[in-house]
Amino acid sequence: MIPESIPSTCDIAFKEWAGVCDALADGRQSLILRKGGIAEDAGEFRPEHSTFWLYPTHLHESQQGLRDDHIPRAEGIPPGRLDLPALTQVECVVWVDRPELLEGIADLHVWTSETVLKRFQYRNPGLWVLGVRVFRADPPPRILVTSEQNGCKSWVSLDEPVGTNNVFPTVDDETLNDRLQRIRALSASDRGGQ
Repeated sequence: MIPESIPSTCDIAFKEWAGVCDALADGRQSLILRKGGIAEDAGEFRPEHSTFWLYPTHLHESQQGLRDDHIPRAEGIPPGRLDLPALTQVECVVWVDRPELLEGIADLHVWTSETVLKRFQYRNPGLWVLGVRVFRADPPPRILVTSEQNGCKSWVSLDEPVGTNNVFPTVDDETLNDRLQRIRALSASDRGGQ
């Protein structure tokens, strides 16, 4: 069932490694790790966008630290085009400032522990863990890649809003709720269980 909070169109996309987008779209992963791109609003932390399309990239592909060796290829897609595999909605955001806590959710994502630790240690220690609800697009909408979307940035605007009418949940509610509960529990662990 698609929540009412999903808009009928979305014109924002989040760039992530293709292998991670694949894991999210297949339901093998329900979280995103972020170093930045989080804003504070009325004392609460939130991502820049709460609903967005996944925008697979092959940037730094040779350096991808994923446990899953399968990196999806954009076969059959004309040059200058891109398929958006899934729509994503942020359900919870947790700040983790102790790396050992991330080991407790290692089975919920496809990154290697080395990759997670490297992201954790980059600049100032700590990581945001975003628990997400993912809706696979079938068929995935194909967009024209614009020059504004190029470069090393996380959030990109799409030229036109893309309809969300052909999406379906990647995991059932019980599985998602279990995963989100484990992610939310990081916050209590981060404060020493208080």
